[in-house]
Amino acid sequence: MKILRPTIYFTFILTLIFSSNSCKKKDDPDINSRETVIDDYKNIYLATMVTNTGWTGNTANCVAGRASNNTSEMVIKRINYFRKLVGLNYNTTLDTSKYEMYQQAALIMAANSQLSHNPPNNWKCWTQKGLDGAKTSNLSLGSHSTNAITSFINDFGSNNKPCGHRRWILHSTKTQFGYGTTNMSMSLGTIGFAGGNTVIPEFIAYPAKGFMPQALVFARWSFGIPGADFSNATITMTGPLGAIVLTIVSKTDNGYGDNTIVWEPQGINTTSAEDIEYTVTVDGVQKAPQSKYTYAVTLIKI
Repeated sequence: MKILRPTIYFTFILTLIFSSNSCKKKDDPDINSRETVIDDYKNIYLATMVTNTGWTGNTANCVAGRASNNTSEMVIKRINYFRKLVGLNYNTTLDTSKYEMYQQAALIMAANSQLSHNPPNNWKCWTQKGLDGAKTSNLSLGSHSTNAITSFINDFGSNNKPCGHRRWILHSTKTQFGYGTTNMSMSLGTIGFAGGNTVIPEFIAYPAKGFMPQALVFARWSFGIPGADFSNATITMTGPLGAIVLTIVSKTDNGYGDNTIVWEPQGINTTSAEDIEYTVTVDGVQKAPQSKYTYAVTLIKI
């Protein structure tokens, strides 16, 4: 779980349970359809933009404060948006019992304008609870609330090649997260939370198999399967103009959620007015139901 530069802030957490459809599989027609992907992008992703977190704390006096109920609701909705997009359960909730720990962690990062999973006790606003939160969370500085969630999914930066932040949000067995935020930092609790008998798709790909909003396609692509071994795996991609040049940047089983291979393809068109399909083949996978997986990602403009 490397350090990223985003932010969000924490609010006391609202436990949201979505509809009974929340554990459907990605290959169910109503979830995988072009119309549903467009509707979800407009009505969930865009609708969860937070401009005012309502944070009541301050760094000058080391007041952790809290964000508004609405901010908490938007944060968990955006987490579940991304989980639904890739075919995971999208009924995760926020654990209110751990609010203070992650709020203190977010405060420490904001007060010191630095990120650390092990902040020293001479940092301003340091507390033991804050340290505990920092050790078990995705950390962000420079973006807040739902913007930080998207930054975690993006997972840009030279320290984030394994896409650990993304993988924790898209962890196959997750049913709960923790959360803390200021107006310039976020701590998203990911370790030590409840898991469950969730619906796990054939694989967890980002960008997602099927229709995919082009605005949410980032430089790093990833493919994960719980317990799989990607040490000898290869990736090939094709697009409208033929083979795609790519670089595999990480083959990991290091505990960031599910085992995952990460690569950076070149020349992906994320600005086209027309749909563009890319085909991905992952070969040489071990300790998985198959050794070879092929799927298509269709980028759409919304």
